[in-house]
Amino acid sequence: MQRALLGVMLLLAGLSLAQGVDYRQAAVASAALARLQAVAQNATGEEKLLAWAKEVKARAEKSYEAKGYFKAAREAQAALLLFRAAQGTSQVQAKAPAAPRMRMGLHHGWGHRRWERGPLGQPPRAAAPQARLAQGAQTAVDRAEKELAYYRAQDSLVKDLVAEAQSRLPKDPARAFLLARAALALISAERGF
Repeated sequence: MQRALLGVMLLLAGLSLAQGVDYRQAAVASAALARLQAVAQNATGEEKLLAWAKEVKARAEKSYEAKGYFKAAREAQAALLLFRAAQGTSQVQAKAPAAPRMRMGLHHGWGHRRWERGPLGQPPRAAAPQARLAQGAQTAVDRAEKELAYYRAQDSLVKDLVAEAQSRLPKDPARAFLLARAALALISAERGF
């Protein structure tokens, strides 16, 4: 009888511990907040974007304290993107979407993809980095607008970020890309997945 009672007690204790905290999410959120703290200490740049970044950073810390670890990690990601956007485009251009690479196996570059290749024996033609950046920024802004409409995000900051990214798209695609990615991270934090 005592053994059965002890077994039931251990089972209940294990179940209560398993349901308590998702340690992986807590570790991810903690690491994201630590990285954000390091970036925020030396942050300089455009005041409007820095103010938004500090607001989102405060939200992330508040979510972490309330044990909303997924939300805290996504908000920390958005704040980090906003700090990078505030700093300028020199660091952003290195993070531009990479050109597609040739793959081994059946994707060897012959046949239906012939028009993308250079003259015989040369690698495929790569688009200019600025063109790739502009195309990636346009894609990110479009996706942010569509997710904002689809999920009916209620956060006014998300709407402001998407509007700012749309306005900066023609003249500064690097910052528009980062603003759109920050908006997407905030939408993900709000919806929970």
